[in-house]
Amino acid sequence: MRAKIIKFARLSAFALLAIVTLVGMYSFMTGDWTMVIEYWRDNLEIIPLLIGFSILDVALEGVAWMWVYHRFQIRALDKGGYATYLAGRAGLLLPAQLGRLIRPDAMNKLGRASLAECLKAEAVVFVLDAMSVVALLAGLFIYRIFPLAAVPAAVVVVLVSVFLGNRIAAMLTHTRLNMPPAFWWAWPTIFIVGLNMTGWVAHGLALHVVVVDMPGDMTLWDSLFVAPGSAVLGVSTGLPGGLGATEGIIGASLRLRSVPMEHLAIAIAAFRLITFWMWIPIGWAALAIVNRRIARPITNESVAKLSESELVG
Repeated sequence: MRAKIIKFARLSAFALLAIVTLVGMYSFMTGDWTMVIEYWRDNLEIIPLLIGFSILDVALEGVAWMWVYHRFQIRALDKGGYATYLAGRAGLLLPAQLGRLIRPDAMNKLGRASLAECLKAEAVVFVLDAMSVVALLAGLFIYRIFPLAAVPAAVVVVLVSVFLGNRIAAMLTHTRLNMPPAFWWAWPTIFIVGLNMTGWVAHGLALHVVVVDMPGDMTLWDSLFVAPGSAVLGVSTGLPGGLGATEGIIGASLRLRSVPMEHLAIAIAAFRLITFWMWIPIGWAALAIVNRRIARPITNESVAKLSESELVG
């Protein structure tokens, strides 16, 4: 009975994901992209840069994600792991970050760990990502006041966050939320936060590539601050993919930097097309690959990987 309920819940979640994606993509396809197409036609040289920064952002986040799962003793540093990570992009349009549940559920169905362990690892991924963006924004904020203190300020935020995580983990040692030994106060954790932070920098550089030649006073600092800040504030509203909120925050920031109104829609649409919308079909393709792996008979993946000693035993 429990298995049937779980199966029904998963099918319902998949149906919801499909419906939300179809509605979102329909809204995307029926929009007026004439001006954006003309913009790209006149600025072909920046497309490789924009796509490159977007790929770098997602790739670094993916390495960080796989590393966290690996530290939970969950096999993730392989093609199946990275496909599972990308599959989470299929849920970008789900509200309240529900798309993050795709990955732990997939890892569980792949037989790599219990759902509870996968959910715990995914929660830690979210926390470390949050640490990285807070540290980056803190460093950028301090840079405005005292540039030489920017990097030390970001490092202090990371170290304090990791220290607090270590203290909280110590209090949860004998509960179901216990963490792997020495997880927080360790160099891999700090390095993972650094990877995520570098990814957020790439996200900011992608926005800068779009706006650098537009009229107004938009600087590199503005792009590095606005791009991650708008993304975080957008998804924190609970809106699907932060749609509307993220674009609104970017638009308001561009206006504050004297970017003319007629350039706003083009800049925002061009940026979001590559850093957001492009990854949804890629996520669905990855989800199809993951589901194909899940559907394989156990003997195809598991028995073939047993060592000779295990087969004898």
